[in-house]
Amino acid sequence: MLTAASCGSELDAASRSAVAAGWSVRIDAFDDGSEATRFVLHDDGLEAKPGPNACLWHPDLRTSGAYRLSVDVTHLDSGEHPHGAGLTFGGQDVHGEGQRYTYFLVRSDQKFLIKSRRGDETEDLVSWTEHEALSAEDPQGVTRNRLSVEVGGGELSFLINGVEVHRTTSPTLATEGQVGLRLVHDIHVKFGEIALEPIDGSR
Repeated sequence: MLTAASCGSELDAASRSAVAAGWSVRIDAFDDGSEATRFVLHDDGLEAKPGPNACLWHPDLRTSGAYRLSVDVTHLDSGEHPHGAGLTFGGQDVHGEGQRYTYFLVRSDQKFLIKSRRGDETEDLVSWTEHEALSAEDPQGVTRNRLSVEVGGGELSFLINGVEVHRTTSPTLATEGQVGLRLVHDIHVKFGEIALEPIDGSR
């Protein structure tokens, strides 16, 4: 069994024990509310209860070459305001000051976001944008969307529920490295199992 570790900020013992086995968590800004973050591993994925902004990383999840990366994201309770959750990929130095990765998030109000991070700096590739491909909230306030990223042939394609919502050839985006999950503060969300498969890179 892998040991869960804190990243960037030291978590107390209660928070460390709450991180699902094998995963590590990096909280954006440590505060007294950080102990409220809880991550629970289920047979079919990982549940994240409300807490601060964070990334979750697993050392066995890495990408290189041409690949398709997918995960189901279910917002169980967005509270008074919609907040994002989704995939991170191309992770480098994810525990250090030189952290770098690309992330792809969705919200319960049918909007998505694509950003990149280098150290403490982030840059929008696509700001929060509404798209009909995203599922709407059901009467219980629950939404479920499948996020996918396809990398190959010098291009990146971002899909939601099988529909391409953005494509780019930007050479500056991180695509090789660790894969993880990201969630914005104060949401209750369920991530399905991450699917990673090689694809034809000549597309």
